[in-house]
Amino acid sequence: MTNILENIIQSKVKRKLLELFLFNNNKNYHTRELSRLINEPISAVQRETKKLVDAQIIHRYPQGNQVNYFVNTQNPFYDDLKRVILKATTEPKNIFKLLVKTKSLEIVLLHGQTVKSPMDYSHPIQLLVVGTLGKEVVEEYLKATMEIFNREYDLLYYSPKEFSLFKETDKTLQQIFKTKKNVLYLKGTSTPFSDLE
Repeated sequence: MTNILENIIQSKVKRKLLELFLFNNNKNYHTRELSRLINEPISAVQRETKKLVDAQIIHRYPQGNQVNYFVNTQNPFYDDLKRVILKATTEPKNIFKLLVKTKSLEIVLLHGQTVKSPMDYSHPIQLLVVGTLGKEVVEEYLKATMEIFNREYDLLYYSPKEFSLFKETDKTLQQIFKTKKNVLYLKGTSTPFSDLE
């Protein structure tokens, strides 16, 4: 997913600075601190912070012997930039972190077009979940999450018992596990499906 951001913002230092500032809007940073936090040379940080100040994305103010920077939340593009950075840099594990952490879910995985690289954004996110949590609870979470990312989704949801019964006979499940390349496990293991591969 980061390829999109790399194509839009070619400077790696600028991308790192934007991520840091946009998601830490209540913090001030001085130049050396920025260099250390994003692990980039101080000269590159100075060059890119100047550009961000010129674009009014961040503010610069001297304090004693050092210069501090903080994000300009009043910039009319602040929310849009934050959304773009969020969508372009969020890993699937982070998008679905609540599902991954839920103890009543045994398997959470992405499949099909969703795991192909580069991702085809015209397809819905394809998700398979196995667990004892009610399907309606998972659906509510997915609806809210997918609204943030402006994406459609296809959910296959099974209880552990259903999954055990259907995994060897259901054609949809067999198609999903036909090749390992088409599956990205966020939680669980591929061991139960070795007989399908």
